[in-house]
Amino acid sequence: MALVTLLVLFVSGCGSSHQTNSSDLEDYEVEKTIDENVQGDFVFRLVSEKNEYGNGEDVKLFGEITYAGDKDEVTIYHSSSAILFTLVEKTRIYNIEFAVNDIGLSTVLKQGVPYREEYVKTGGYSGDAPSDYVRFIKNFLSNDGFPTGYYVVNGETDFFLEDRERVSIKATIDFKVVD
Repeated sequence: MALVTLLVLFVSGCGSSHQTNSSDLEDYEVEKTIDENVQGDFVFRLVSEKNEYGNGEDVKLFGEITYAGDKDEVTIYHSSSAILFTLVEKTRIYNIEFAVNDIGLSTVLKQGVPYREEYVKTGGYSGDAPSDYVRFIKNFLSNDGFPTGYYVVNGETDFFLEDRERVSIKATIDFKVVD
């Protein structure tokens, strides 16, 4: 019974007509606009150029992978992108996922030279998604900038090396979009 109640509360929360306003955003503090983590010979950075953007302003997000090992270069093997971005708009609790269109791609990383990928808007919804979420995603994809809100970005690089060693590094940043 408790599980059913939690499920009903979650679904009703996702379908609410909640619109973010400045008082909602005051409940959130931006913690970090740069996060960097290391695994072996690889450094992964996730960056938002600002901690606060205006509504309609271009949001500048990027991820970087830097190879810091002994070789002049290495080839990494990954899916659609060497860097994946998942966003959550926290005031509405809306997830903005990435799409994997290809597998088996490769990228050459030169020693000490950051490989950078800029965030490009992606997202979608299923046929049974709440109408408010569908409206949000359509607005997100069709307009410049991001809708007003507090966003947490989870970045990840997940790849294999020629010797089949797997590298998976995650980073998290956040930012606000205000009216």
